[in-house]
Amino acid sequence: MQNIIEEMQKRSKVWESMDRSSEESRRETEDYYKDYIMPLVKEKFVRLYSQPDSCDGLILTLGTSYEPLVLSISALNPEKVLILFTEETRKLLDNVIEFTQLRPSQYTFAEIDSENPLKLYQTIKTAYEEWKRPKNIYVDFTGGTKSMAAGCAMAGHAIGAQLIYVAGDYIPTLRKPRPGSEKLYFIDNPYTVFGDLERAQAIYLFNNMDYTSAGIIFMELDQKVPGTRQYEALSYLASAYNAWDSLNIKNARADLQACYDIILREKKLDMRFILAPYEDKIKVQLKCLEKLEAIHNQPSEKETVFNNVYYVIGNLYNNALRREKQEKYEMASLLLYRALEMVEQKCLWDYGISTEKPDYTKLGTPEALRLKINEIRKKIRGYGLIAELPHTIGLMAGFVTLAAIDDDIMKGDKSVDKLKLLENLKKNVDVRNNSIFAHGFEFIDKKRYAEFKNVVEEFINRLFDKYKVDKDGLFSAMEFIELK
Repeated sequence: MQNIIEEMQKRSKVWESMDRSSEESRRETEDYYKDYIMPLVKEKFVRLYSQPDSCDGLILTLGTSYEPLVLSISALNPEKVLILFTEETRKLLDNVIEFTQLRPSQYTFAEIDSENPLKLYQTIKTAYEEWKRPKNIYVDFTGGTKSMAAGCAMAGHAIGAQLIYVAGDYIPTLRKPRPGSEKLYFIDNPYTVFGDLERAQAIYLFNNMDYTSAGIIFMELDQKVPGTRQYEALSYLASAYNAWDSLNIKNARADLQACYDIILREKKLDMRFILAPYEDKIKVQLKCLEKLEAIHNQPSEKETVFNNVYYVIGNLYNNALRREKQEKYEMASLLLYRALEMVEQKCLWDYGISTEKPDYTKLGTPEALRLKINEIRKKIRGYGLIAELPHTIGLMAGFVTLAAIDDDIMKGDKSVDKLKLLENLKKNVDVRNNSIFAHGFEFIDKKRYAEFKNVVEEFINRLFDKYKVDKDGLFSAMEFIELK
């Protein structure tokens, strides 16, 4: 062993002093390391960490360095090997095979997305099943991104594997560990060491709107990783968004307030607290939830409802956008339809008209209004005349009524008059009304949804312009945070 160490130190001095000023010289340096240093590093590592028990299977992630994989495979001498690589690291596979002399029957390669730990997790689980669930199995998460390491740690823990990693005294300028300093580490409890890796997995789920699963992981980390309140705050945030997404406004506000209180306390101690950058956003969202809760607590108080209707519309619209990202176009359309109804109801309410029990005398003579409405209805294809004014006002009838009284929201511009607005509205509302979530059996695809969304956005913009309300500011405030 002493001879190996002395020779390695001698060659390392040569390697460290080599010229690296050009691409060609850097390649020569890499070749020197591979040919003259790596064999010695491998030999020393194997002597120190060769395991007496047989290794049935070894799963590894390949990052930008092949060396850790060579060391793990050489020391453990596994019967089967699965190497997970990305498009960028594929070129290093040959080095691994060259140094380890693995037989084709021993190893399997699988290309994965470095930012999709769930797919990596599934790949590992599949290999575990194909290998007939071996008992003596190892998972080495040394290489790859944090997301890859998170997926490996989760999968390894789930299948009962021994988690390992290779580390040494890293030399930043040379981008390698100091030759001979490499050590093999065995991890018994992933939660005490991999808090950041599990967090990466939870953040991935959070940003993909799986707030329930993210919240569960954050709560587990809060119990198992001492010395920080970040996971408690994150679990409250996930719980708040899960409740808000389900329109449970009361619970959403309570959980978001708990999250905000932790931020205020913790940022005094550490300005780098994970949610400190979102303090102002969460404060504004709390105000939005307070407005929505006031409506929730007094749904019969129409004055309260319609004074805060902009928050209701913003809430419905942002909820629809989240369903759109999930490609749930039926549900997104349902939410947009309700937002469109709120536009119509708000405009009529300001004339003193309740759509549930309208008093048409507030708009003048009811018969004169009926005639104006029929003048519009007969110009719209497929729309019949009415013998009397409706006892309750539906969405389309409400916008026709607004057009009949020449409300600002129905005034056209140079390119579109109010009749064209109504025709386009009716066409798209009919599509929604025939959907499976409304009165029919049709399904709304992406194209139909986009057309309906454009119509809804047109009327929402008209409403906010009419009342001079900052739509962009309000809607942005109600967008859910994406964690970094």
